[in-house]
Parts: sequence; structure tokens; C-alpha cells
Amino acid sequence: MKKQIFLTLSILLLASSVDSEEQKKDLDARIKSINSNFIFADMHAHPSRFHRSNIDSISEEEIHRYKAHNINVVVASISTDMAYTGDYDTEDGTVPKGQYKPSSGQSFALTLERLQRIQNTFTEGRAVHADSPSLLLKARDEGNLAIIPAMEGADGLEGDIENLYRFYEMGLRLIQLVHFRANALGHIQSHPYSPGGLTEFGEKVVEEANRLNLIIDVAHANTETIKDVLEISKDPVIFSHGGLKALRDQDRALTDEEVILIAKKDGIVGIWPHGRYIESVTRMVDYIDHVIDLVGPEHVGIASDLRGVSKYSKGFGREANFSAIAEEMILRGHDDETVGKVMGGNFFRLWQEVSK
Repeated sequence: MKKQIFLTLSILLLASSVDSEEQKKDLDARIKSINSNFIFADMHAHPSRFHRSNIDSISEEEIHRYKAHNINVVVASISTDMAYTGDYDTEDGTVPKGQYKPSSGQSFALTLERLQRIQNTFTEGRAVHADSPSLLLKARDEGNLAIIPAMEGADGLEGDIENLYRFYEMGLRLIQLVHFRANALGHIQSHPYSPGGLTEFGEKVVEEANRLNLIIDVAHANTETIKDVLEISKDPVIFSHGGLKALRDQDRALTDEEVILIAKKDGIVGIWPHGRYIESVTRMVDYIDHVIDLVGPEHVGIASDLRGVSKYSKGFGREANFSAIAEEMILRGHDDETVGKVMGGNFFRLWQEVSK
């Protein structure tokens, strides 16, 4: 009798395993089909921790990780406030986390050197420069990962608009105005809190970013700064990575009002798999669904902040399982168009609009 029960259980477990494998194959095939019609994008990341580690370029292993999960374009961000906050490596050793007063030109030089690391990645043939939406499509068709060089916090401009033009010539195509400190452009949403919106210099940067067809990112900005950017910018903007106060009230989260304001300007809110705030991919898709319910599927995207945080949502992990996000959306009944938009189609549409 025991042998018979054991045999029956073994058969049931085997059948369940086969069904699970078949479902996984079906999901993989459907995701690839969606990806053939939509660009998949990571709207904010630091691949290989290139911005803080003492390395020359983004690794082949990291590039492969993105391609394995059907990602076509990555926004590679340089945290240009590092000269003020530390926590990065140099040839001479580690600059510990702290408060610093950099010398004139130090933040600019740090940013320039990190942009060169991205250029080295292109020169070594690991990825291609996403210089424009059309070149991104070409890269996708040729099986290459495209990278958009970006600034996280425009501290590296050092209050000089000429430096924006220099970084543009080095390939910069996206600018996030603030990061972990109030700077010459605006104010932040997290500690240490400071009141106020865009500065006069910040307004000039927004206007010039519009003229240069740079994507503007208001992640980390406080409400006043976000509202000022939305009023001044002729282009839609993104809030690349963060959470939602409606689901968890924390500093790096947007209110529903802020989400609606960004969407009204045809912008995008990016949800991140930050394990400290969003425990799992399942919960991450709850956030995505909240934005969809609030403003529609055209105004939400994803950003990994890969190698920028110490803990990732369960199911996404350090291996950056972007496919798990698409799978969860499919299992919840989202159609292919909605999945494609969230996985990057929205970001690509916005970039096309910015580039007009």
C-alpha cells in the first residue's frame, strides 16, 4: 500500500514538473514575441557598478545578463554628486562615504572619466551608443545591447552650462537633475530635506536639455522641483526609479498627485525592484498595476538601479531577472501590448517624442 501511495505521488510530482516546464517555455516564447514588437528598457542602472568601482568599462558578463532577459537598452547613470558624498573607488584606494567639499573641477572631472568608461565599453565592442531612437532600433535588429549615457544628479555641471554641452559631445543623452543633495539646479525628496524648486540655473538646464533633445529625469526631486520642471519643459519627463506612497510611505516614493501630474505631460513613472521597499516581483507588479489603474498603461516603466542598491526584490535578485516582471504581468492577465509598453515601449515612445 505504501509503495502504491509513493508511486502515485511520484507520478503527480513528475506531471506537475512537466506542466511547470511547459508553462515556462510558453511564457518565454510569449515574452520574446512581445519583445519583437516593443523595445525593452532599463530606465536607470549602474551596470557593473561602473560609476563607483575602479574599472575601465562595463563587463561582458553584465552585458550578457541584460541580453539574456531581452533588454534592448540600458540607461547607464553616473552619480555625479560622488565628489560630495564619497563611497567610490579610485586607483589610489576607496573614498569612504562622508561629506566632502570638492575642489573646483573635481566633480566635472569625475563625471568625464565615468563617461569615458561607457565609451570604452563601446570601443571594446560590448555594446553600442544609443545616440538616437533610430540607432537603438538598429542595435536591436543587429542583436546588440544599446546604452544611453546619463547623469544621476547634475552636480557634475558645476553650475556651468558649457559643461552640459561638453558632456553631450561625450554622448550624454539623459540628465537626472538631482540625486542625494540639493544642488545648483534644485531640491531633493529625501533627507536632508530642503524647501524650494528649480533654481535659475536649473531652469536654464531644462531649457537647454529640451533644445538638445536630452531626456529629463526628475527622480529624487521634491514636489516643488518636479512641478517646476513640468511647467517649464516642452517635452515629457520621466521619474525613472522609485516607489509609490499609496503602497508604502517612504521618502523615495511619489504621491498619486505627482504621478498624475507627470502623466498629464505624457511622462513615465519607473518602478524599481529595491528590496528594502518592495519585497518581491509580485509586489513590484502591484505597484505597476497601481499606476496603470491611476493613469493608464502608457505612463509606467521599470528601472533596476542595478549595482546601485544592496538588496533587490525577491524574484529579481542580483542576476537582474527582468523576465520575471513580464511573466508576472502575463500571469495576471495583462495583454501583450500592456506588457510591451511597461517593459520599455513607453520609454521608447517618450524618447521618440523628445527627439522630435
